[in-house]
Amino acid sequence: MKIVMKKTSLKKPHMHLTRFIKPVRRHQQGVALLTALLIVAFATIIAVNIIERQQYDVQRLQNILLGQQAYLFALGGEAWAKSVLFRDKNNSNTSKTDNLFEDWAKPLPSTFIEGGTISGKINDLQGRFNINNLYIKDRNDLSQINRLKEQKALFERLLRVLEISNPISDAIIDWMDTDADVTFPRGAEDQNYLEKSAGYRAGNKKISNITELLLVEGITARIYKKLEPYICALPEQTTININTAPAEVIAALSDQLDLEKAISIVENRTSAFDTVKKFIDKTKGLTTNKTSYELVITPLIGVSSRYFEVQAYVQIDKIRNNLVSTLKRTSTNGIETLSRSPGMN
Repeated sequence: MKIVMKKTSLKKPHMHLTRFIKPVRRHQQGVALLTALLIVAFATIIAVNIIERQQYDVQRLQNILLGQQAYLFALGGEAWAKSVLFRDKNNSNTSKTDNLFEDWAKPLPSTFIEGGTISGKINDLQGRFNINNLYIKDRNDLSQINRLKEQKALFERLLRVLEISNPISDAIIDWMDTDADVTFPRGAEDQNYLEKSAGYRAGNKKISNITELLLVEGITARIYKKLEPYICALPEQTTININTAPAEVIAALSDQLDLEKAISIVENRTSAFDTVKKFIDKTKGLTTNKTSYELVITPLIGVSSRYFEVQAYVQIDKIRNNLVSTLKRTSTNGIETLSRSPGMN
């Protein structure tokens, strides 16, 4: 019997398998392409971030350099002020008094410098009330007690002129004295401040910067803003220069003066008073009790100053640097810097 073998095509299984292999390869190629695109995208994002970071770092470095340059120019403004004050003190025509008709009182107008501008002005700090005049070191010293009474009365008159009703003078005196006892009716010591949410202690020393007053019991931001143009914090007892004091401070010198009279005094201050007596003689006609007026006002005032504030304003490109310096005339007629702080931009 003849066995006939049926032909079976070997190609058919191969062709059938190919039908599945080709789509798989196409799928793998698509995944590879997508992966490549994602890698390129991530690489692009990273590159952009690196470039942006570099640009930011370059700009930041540029701002730092410009800021340092502006600060150096501001120090130049301070040096200008020192030279003006030195020249004023060593000029025989201007050495006896300090007044608003002298060169130091003329602002430095906006002046072009490399890449920007600088301007500045000098303020007489002794035209203001020195808050450290309320400091008392020894309560057993009668002369210190009497002086404190005079200064406290002056400060409280200033508060009335500025329409500040809060009785804050006692708290300021307690803030600076060296003990921990509440000595005055409206004073405040450590126990008052330690009870606050962020407790702290009283300063127990002279105030070094008037912003410290914001820590004192009863002094709000509103009160501080009213007071700030008329007060200063100097390291020693000082008199008020009646040649530079504003009307508000003049009005506080005596109960016999008021703001209207003080404005008249300032408006008619067409030349410098070279002695305290000349000021009293010129103004006592505005008072009712001339003898009492003279007794009260004489120990409070002077006609010259040792302490000044310099404000220097510098702008280079978009960078601003405002510097506030406190200067002191020394006993040898030199000028020294007591402090520097950033000013308001």
